Amino acid sequence: MNNTAQLTSAVDSIRLSLHIFGACIWVGGQFTLAALVPLLKKFNPEAPRIAAKGFNKIGWVAFAALIVTGMWNMADVPDDASAGYQRVLGAKMMIVLLSGVAAFVHTKAKTSKSIAMWGSVSGVTALLAMYLGVLLAG
Repeated sequence: MNNTAQLTSAVDSIRLSLHIFGACIWVGGQFTLAALVPLLKKFNPEAPRIAAKGFNKIGWVAFAALIVTGMWNMADVPDDASAGYQRVLGAKMMIVLLSGVAAFVHTKAKTSKSIAMWGSVSGVTALLAMYLGVLLAG
């Protein structure tokens, strides 16, 4: 058995780097904003909404980059991928969709309870999608 580690190709490393960069912004941005909400509210009750609008300008671009690079990643999945791999990939696609829908609903929510609930759903599903991506990467 040969366990020699090998470098990935330049194209594959660019694709994966763009995907990880998008995930850093999408997932990390959500958790950063969630942590800042109490502080921002003390400063100005409207500050969390203003900060969220600012984040959305880059957050949705990052989400779009995740979708594009995710499809690019899927184009590279070998035809003989195991059934387990394919199930995890399918689960990840559903979780990513749920994360995006939850984030969108969060941006449209009107009550504090709805804003918190949909923000939580989006954050948790984004984190789960990131975990499943790591699982798929091996």
